[in-house]
Amino acid sequence: MEIEVSIDKFVIDYKDVPHSAFLRVYMVGVQKYKVKMKICSGTYSYELHMQKSDDVYIHMYFKNFRETEGHLHTLRIETRPEHYSHFREILEMIGKRASRVEFVSCDVAYDIQTGLENIVVIPTDTRRNMTHFDTHDILVEATNVNGMVTVFYQSFPFPPY
Repeated sequence: MEIEVSIDKFVIDYKDVPHSAFLRVYMVGVQKYKVKMKICSGTYSYELHMQKSDDVYIHMYFKNFRETEGHLHTLRIETRPEHYSHFREILEMIGKRASRVEFVSCDVAYDIQTGLENIVVIPTDTRRNMTHFDTHDILVEATNVNGMVTVFYQSFPFPPY
């Protein structure tokens, strides 16, 4: 049995980013990409979604609600690893203004040639409630496309703060 392993989503935090740098990223993004912004939703004050093409995207989240003081905030970026190179200009702008970059999490996908009936996911935390295929608590998903089963598992889950 052959198993292919790949990283499907990679999340990093840029720390101590000024609001002016986030606004500059937004202005550059609007000129080059399809951009959608939400204000005051979820864990972050701003959500910025940029799309270069149908399958090339980057999601940005700025100013976690727990960051109440000062003018420097966290900018979280998530996308597939191969998409980072498409947004190099924006990432360089942010990197110059951030005090540091921190790894947050990544999703690891295991592609296994087998049927779904042979897949059992067992959580390492016995307090989690799960069913055979529906394990949203640990962000695991198994899909079957043309006989190839893909299992998604979020490794290294760290809370935002």
